[in-house]
Amino acid sequence: MKMWRCEVCGYLHEGEEPPDFCPKCGAPKEKFVLLDEEEAEMMRDSLATREKYRQIYQHLESISRITQEGIDLNLDEGCNEIFSQTKADIENIHNKIKEELAGHASECIWVKVASDGLLDESF
Repeated sequence: MKMWRCEVCGYLHEGEEPPDFCPKCGAPKEKFVLLDEEEAEMMRDSLATREKYRQIYQHLESISRITQEGIDLNLDEGCNEIFSQTKADIENIHNKIKEELAGHASECIWVKVASDGLLDESF
């Protein structure tokens, strides 16, 4: 399937033709460029990777809530240490995911487009 990119905002569209108007910024059809197969494949890979990071991020958010509940129980020193360390580790992984995507985004416009949203949203 063909992949098109809006030159105004970077929105990606898959289809035989670009949309009449960009659903993200409203740019007309003429502002879309057809990506060659290598660029399109790079975008598909970037989007798939971003989705895996999003899934990890969300699962870790659930675990973070559980660890906070453990911290709030304020049991013994050993339990408190495990819950606190787990929460700190989750925050570290969240930051690594954001840094990784930001690093790729600064190097490659295709990865930036694929990473839009993850860097700005809390999952």
